[in-house]
Amino acid sequence: MKKSCFWGLSQSLAVLALVLHLIPVMASAQIVEKMADLNIAGNGPGGPLDRVTQIGTNLWFTTEKGGLFDPSGTICRYDMTTREIVIVASLDNTSGKSPESSLLVVGDEAYFTTKSGGTGDVGTISKINLTNGTVTAVYSFPPNTAPARANGLQTGAISRSGLTRIGEELWATTSSGGISNRGTIIKYNLTNGVTSVVTNLDGPLLGGQAFDGFTAAGTNGWFFSTFSGGNTFATPGLSLGAGAIGRLTFDAQGNPIIARVVDLTAGAPQFPGVQPTFVGTNSLYFGTTGPNSDPGAIIRYDIDAGTWTNLFSFPTGTATNIGSRPGYCGMVEFRGELFFINRLGGTNNVGAVVKYNIASNTVTKLADLGGPAAQSLGSASGFFGSGTLVEENGRSYIYFPLTAGGNYNNGTILRIDLAAFRINVASESNGNIRIAWNGGYPPFTLQQSTNLLEENWTDAITGLTDRFVSIPTTNPPTYFRVIGQP
Repeated sequence: MKKSCFWGLSQSLAVLALVLHLIPVMASAQIVEKMADLNIAGNGPGGPLDRVTQIGTNLWFTTEKGGLFDPSGTICRYDMTTREIVIVASLDNTSGKSPESSLLVVGDEAYFTTKSGGTGDVGTISKINLTNGTVTAVYSFPPNTAPARANGLQTGAISRSGLTRIGEELWATTSSGGISNRGTIIKYNLTNGVTSVVTNLDGPLLGGQAFDGFTAAGTNGWFFSTFSGGNTFATPGLSLGAGAIGRLTFDAQGNPIIARVVDLTAGAPQFPGVQPTFVGTNSLYFGTTGPNSDPGAIIRYDIDAGTWTNLFSFPTGTATNIGSRPGYCGMVEFRGELFFINRLGGTNNVGAVVKYNIASNTVTKLADLGGPAAQSLGSASGFFGSGTLVEENGRSYIYFPLTAGGNYNNGTILRIDLAAFRINVASESNGNIRIAWNGGYPPFTLQQSTNLLEENWTDAITGLTDRFVSIPTTNPPTYFRVIGQP
């Protein structure tokens, strides 16, 4: 076939060929591209640690380094049209600094948390005016001292969580502070500007060290993870516990109820780093980091049954082909597959971009990450974030910010093109053949040929908007291919 016929090797037509009666399944990997290198030189940005937020044709994100007051960090936007990064604001001690948070848009402002800065120097809840770039700290966490904790005056410290809006309140977690110094769950009221502690994370009952925010799961409530704690808190060798999943719901009067619903166990299933991903109507998926001897797993929690399953444990070794330590990255679901980044492993042992197929329970490596080099896709060193599903010109992509590596070793912006084709062929009860595919963009054309060597293709059906077609069996055997738009 001509080069233009291979989806993934060019940006032209999306094509797959198959022979009826053999019923094969053919697939091509999604494309992983580096869209930008970050560079703190000249007061530029560096070290983005969490997901981007799409506002029109721009992707907004925070960085923990760079800016006028490096290493305080910045707020930036990536223009998908020009592919340029623009620093909108440089952070400082007053506004809060070193964020590890995504941006939550509320009207013409966006809210985020920071890990340091503010009056207590242990972080803030802040907002940026999206029009003029003004940054304001709306709440500063108090100093994290033993007397303050003992007197119930410490509301949390080092929030690494993005904010989740529930009604007129913005909810977040902190990874330390509070009564037990194991973090808190807080809420900020948009109407009156009051920040309050909802509960203190304690370790054995509610978990501890929450590193991310909340996942909405339909009518099932909001779920969050804690890196440690749970009922393994007192297990020998697990003095901090293996981690847990918690749930936030509300009673009839609107009062919050927070409960631990998953207790993880020692080994590969322990230490979830980021919030779970809601798939379908009843399942949560998340990765774990595991200890050095068991480098992480993929876990599913079935909400109705209240049970969890270790679906896939990553192989041990310092440089597994598919990578390891999935628990540092949130998973993005697209058409039955979960896309995420392993922090370690891969060919260069600095991580890999991978996907997990839910139906087949398999992990596939899409690309290897690299270190400080111009051709490097970037490194996941220190990464505690997630990707974002982005619609751009009618096409679907997943964008990931990376904290390190790339041309200047200050991080990169990656994009996964999700338009790769996967074709399935099956017999129907009426004797027809059903051809179905994932990926690509309509309208589609089904073409046929009786001789591949001559490349004599003719249109069988044109203008298809669905990703399936039913056709009669043929004699002599006929080859078919599906063409999508570039």
